[in-house]
Amino acid sequence: MPTRGAVRLLVLLLTASLLGIASPALADDSVPRPVLDVDFPDPAVVATGSGLVAYSTGDRVPHAWSRSADGPWRRGAALLTHQPSWSRDGGIWAVDVERVQGTWLLYYATPVPSLGPTGRCIGVARSDSARGPFRPVGRRPLVCPSYTRVPTAQDPLLPRDPTLPRAGVIDPSFFRDADGAPYLLYKTDRIPSTIRIVPLARTGQSVAPGATSLELVRSAGVIENPVVVQRPEGYVMLASEGDWTRCGYATTWRISASLLDWSTAVPTTLLDSVTTPLCGPGGADLVEGSGGRTLIFVHGWTCRGTDLPCVGRGKWDHKPRQRGVRAMYAAELGWVGGVPEVTSWLRTP
Repeated sequence: MPTRGAVRLLVLLLTASLLGIASPALADDSVPRPVLDVDFPDPAVVATGSGLVAYSTGDRVPHAWSRSADGPWRRGAALLTHQPSWSRDGGIWAVDVERVQGTWLLYYATPVPSLGPTGRCIGVARSDSARGPFRPVGRRPLVCPSYTRVPTAQDPLLPRDPTLPRAGVIDPSFFRDADGAPYLLYKTDRIPSTIRIVPLARTGQSVAPGATSLELVRSAGVIENPVVVQRPEGYVMLASEGDWTRCGYATTWRISASLLDWSTAVPTTLLDSVTTPLCGPGGADLVEGSGGRTLIFVHGWTCRGTDLPCVGRGKWDHKPRQRGVRAMYAAELGWVGGVPEVTSWLRTP
């Protein structure tokens, strides 16, 4: 039989969980700490000759930089000089950055007219430096559904799929195949949601002539933030699944022998609030470090002005008293038999 003190502790922990309060149990030394404990959602990270640069969702792409993955990270100004003429005002979501033929390219999702308050389309911007400034390329979107009131995109998602919501496209992600061919992956927004891919021109600044996008994965729920890497065992796709506002948001992986056929790929959880103490670990990005080391960066909710994960139910973006922010975490990623596995977090107490 448990002691009276143990029962009292259990009651306190259950109460904290139900109320969404960080519990004393999360002060344990096993809990990873963020490398950047500020609101920095959907981190995209690149390696440069002088260190790492990270980019996040926000007004014209906030950024941070550091000489090493575990920090210290310094925050910088927004890097996108302006939104393109086909966009309207609003935050830029979930970007990706890649160096292509000596030019740094930033792929971004920006609001457009006729898609409601959250609908977005994808553009590309370029810079001579990973730290910008980035200037939009072209006078029309890179990817945008044909039903929007903007100049026809290079990839207009034709033919129109009546089973998908009229909600736009987000979460662009660059991938270069072994033969050097560049591609862009992205998500069709809302549910059912899909991950699609379209070939790019060699410069990465436009869709390949005559190319048509292809659906790779479909989910009745939310699947987003695709990242693909090529391994000896096949192509591995990381994605975020679930509700980004809750602790149940998770990072999953799939593997396929073909870049363009994921019909038999089975999703497997890499990170969630069960496998880690983190709250909603998602928005993952990968960086190849020195010596063949792979780093993974994710965001997760921290609460109440601490560097400890939020605990409990509900939507953390709707709890201003808890002061929830999506902080950035970093870890080393190993490949055991071709299966991705977090081997160590870069910042612990």
